[in-house]
Amino acid sequence: MKVLGLHKDPWHNTGASVITEENGVVSFSNLAEERVDRKKDSRRFPLLSTMACMKELGVENFSDFDAVVMDYIIDKNDYRSDSNKITSSQYNFLNDIDPAKIHSVNHHLAHAYSVFYSSKFEKSAILIVDGRGSDRETQSLFIADKEEGIRLIESTDKIGIGLLYAAVTIKIGFAILQEGKTMGLAPYGQHVNKKFLTFPKEYKGVATDYGSICIENSYDMTIEHPPIVTFEDKARVAFEVQEECEAAMLHLAQYAKDKTGLDNLCISGGVALNSVANYKVLQAGIFKDVFINPAASDTGISLGAALYGFHTILNQPKKYTEISPYLGPTYDDAEIKKAIKKYSGFKLVDHGAFEVAAKMIADNKILGFVHGRSEMGPRALGNRSIIMSPLKAENKDILNARVKFREEFRPFAPSILREYAEDYYVIDRESPYMLFVPLVKEDKKDIIKAVTHVDGTGRLQTVTKEFNGKYYDLIESFYKATGVPVLLNTSFNVAGEPIVESPEDAIKCFLKTDIDALLIEDYLLIKE
Repeated sequence: MKVLGLHKDPWHNTGASVITEENGVVSFSNLAEERVDRKKDSRRFPLLSTMACMKELGVENFSDFDAVVMDYIIDKNDYRSDSNKITSSQYNFLNDIDPAKIHSVNHHLAHAYSVFYSSKFEKSAILIVDGRGSDRETQSLFIADKEEGIRLIESTDKIGIGLLYAAVTIKIGFAILQEGKTMGLAPYGQHVNKKFLTFPKEYKGVATDYGSICIENSYDMTIEHPPIVTFEDKARVAFEVQEECEAAMLHLAQYAKDKTGLDNLCISGGVALNSVANYKVLQAGIFKDVFINPAASDTGISLGAALYGFHTILNQPKKYTEISPYLGPTYDDAEIKKAIKKYSGFKLVDHGAFEVAAKMIADNKILGFVHGRSEMGPRALGNRSIIMSPLKAENKDILNARVKFREEFRPFAPSILREYAEDYYVIDRESPYMLFVPLVKEDKKDIIKAVTHVDGTGRLQTVTKEFNGKYYDLIESFYKATGVPVLLNTSFNVAGEPIVESPEDAIKCFLKTDIDALLIEDYLLIKE
C-alpha cells in the first residue's frame, strides 16, 4: 500500500509526504520543498521533495502509488486549473499518473487529518485556525474518532484571527508569513501606556469576524489609529493583536468543548504555531489535554493529504500509535564523508566527536548539530539545530551577531530533559514540539537567562530518551557538566533561508557563519 500526499503550487510551503504499509508496518516520510530547493517558504511544485520521500521509503516509480492526494484552493475537480493569482504548473509527473488515482481533499480537512492521526487520542475535537483554505474557509471545527474518522461540525469564511494577525504583522512592518516575529515582539509592549487598535468582539460559533476592520483580498485594514513609528509603538500593537489572538482562541476552545463535549482538543492551521496562545488554552483547563502537531502550518498539509488517502480513500485502519516528527531523508555515512571532503577550513574529529562537542557547549561555544532524519514543520527539534549554553544572558546577542543575523527582540528556545521540566517551568506535561510557552519558575530565571524571554517565559521543548536519544544525551552531558538540564536550541539556518537539510547544507551554513563547530552524526568539524 503506497500513498503520496502533495501540497502543491501555487500555495506557499509546498511539499510532499509518502505513506507505505508492508506486512502491517506503516512507514512515513515528509519533506517541505524549501528544504531541498533552498527557497524559503517555497511555492514551487514539490518535485524534489516527492522524489526524496519516495527514495526514503523505497518507492521506485510514480505509477507505484495506489492513491495521490492533494489539497485544493477553489477547484477540487482539476488540479491543473486550481490556481490563485499564480498559475499552477501544468507539466509535471501528475500527467503520467492514472487520473483515477488522483484525489483532492479540503485544505482544512487535510490539516485535521495531519493533527489527529499524529496524536495519541482515540477521540478529539479539532480546531483548524488558518488564514484561508479551500473555498476561502478560515476557521473550522471537526470531531474525530479513531474508529469512525473525522467529521466537519462547522466552518466559516469570515475574516478570522489568522488574517487579522497577518494584517497587523504587515502593519508593524514585517513581511507576510512573519507572524512569529509579532508574537516575539508582543511582550515588549505589555507596559507601554498607549492604545492603538480596538478589535470588534464579533464571536459567533466558530467565527471570530474581523470583516469590519479588515479589507477582503488584501492585508489592508480600515481601522484608524495613531501613527505607529517607534519600537515601543510597534511592540504595543503586537501586544494588542496577541491579546486578541489569545481571546479568540479561548472562545474557539470553549465553543469546541460546548459543541463536542470531548476531553481532548487538537489544534492545527497557521495560528496553531502561536505557542503563547496555545499555552493560554491549555492553562484554561477547558480540555483535559491539548495536542498541536509540529507541522501545524502548511508544511503539514501533504502529510494530512496522505493520511486522508491512507485512512479514507484506501480505508486502512490506524495501526500506529503516533507519528514521529522526524520524517525527512536519511543520509548514510558515505554521503556525509563525501560532503565533508568537498570543503576545508576546519579540523575533523572522528573519534570521540560527541564528547568533544558536548564539552565545547559547556565551554560556551556555538555548535551546529545534525543527525538522523530532519524534523517536519518550521521549528528545529534537535536534529537540525544550533546549540548553545543558556547560562549567560549575552549568548542571545552573541548568536544573533555571529550566526542568526535576526532581530534582537526575538527569543531563543529552551530544550530540557523531560524529568526536570516541572522544576524549571510552570507546566505539568510534555511539550516536545515547542508549541507551548510556559512561565519560567522564579528561582530559575537568573540561571537560564539566554532562553528566558522578557516576560519570563520560554518556548519549551521537552526531550526524552525515547523521543530523541542523541539530543537527550547531549543535554544530559551539559547537565552533568553544569548542573543545568537545559540547552538553548535554535533552528540551523540564517535569517531568510530554510533550515538546513543535507550534510552539505549544514557545512555551507557552518562555514559562512561564525559557528564554532559542527557535529554531523559522529563527525565533528571544528573551525580553524
